[in-house]
Amino acid sequence: MKEGFVFALDVTAPILLVLVLGPLLRAIKMVDDHFISVANQVVFNITLPCMLFFGVANQPLQQALDIPLVLFASVSTFLATLLLWLLAPFFVAPSKLGVFVQGGFRGNLAIIGIAWVMNAYGQAIVAKAGVYIGLMSILFNLLSVLVLRSKTQPYIAAMFTNPMVVSVSLGLLVSALGIEMPRLIVQTGEYIGQLTLPLALICIGSNLRWSSFKANHLDVVWVALFKLVIVPLVVTIAAVQWGFQGSDLGLLFLMVATPTAAASYVMAKEMTDHGALAAEIVAVTTLLSAVTVTVGLVVLRAGRYI
Repeated sequence: MKEGFVFALDVTAPILLVLVLGPLLRAIKMVDDHFISVANQVVFNITLPCMLFFGVANQPLQQALDIPLVLFASVSTFLATLLLWLLAPFFVAPSKLGVFVQGGFRGNLAIIGIAWVMNAYGQAIVAKAGVYIGLMSILFNLLSVLVLRSKTQPYIAAMFTNPMVVSVSLGLLVSALGIEMPRLIVQTGEYIGQLTLPLALICIGSNLRWSSFKANHLDVVWVALFKLVIVPLVVTIAAVQWGFQGSDLGLLFLMVATPTAAASYVMAKEMTDHGALAAEIVAVTTLLSAVTVTVGLVVLRAGRYI
């Protein structure tokens, strides 16, 4: 049990500490809304795609693309979304169904998920995680459009120009063709990619607002329960029964257990009248995920599943 707790702290504590740095920098006015806006654009359009592209491109294709893992994650995500859609009417008003469902299935894979996975298993797993994130991003966007069901065309088009999807796709192409890139290009790209995690985590931390937690009504509590406890628990048990173990099971659990993605707020704000609810879901699940994922890692480690 002690070993599992130490492992869990190694995975989650650095992320939490950098998140805490965000509001501290904001409090002393070193970070403001303009900085956060620009930094977010840099992360999602430049540094994160660089990290994913070079992580995938530098690995043989057979190591980067784990078909059983991606298929299991896709099917479990679809089933979880369907279950949330069926249960949502018992917990929220009809107008909030889409926001509730999206908040329950759409995880922050590209920032929190990849950070947890890298802390747990190191740089060697970036390629597999990158492909997982790229393919799941496509599924997340499709499902979000379906559950929110409004002004879908811009998001369908955006899905295929998503920087994460494009970078992973190009990385897979380079890997499949066996193209060897110049060392200068690779090293430069890796340096740029290394900016991703600290910069993105500072932005997430800076965006957390106490007002979100004061407005933490029952809708948010139910979404957080589904996103951080029920869905990860069911999916992880199913994965164990299916035969996943070691780093594959660890990657799957850490990705499923991520807090709700900030992108869910952007889509909810544009496509519904409940953007505030989506923002509260992101804030609350981000804060509580450090606790729930620590408990999950301790249990899985104690049972020697990972």
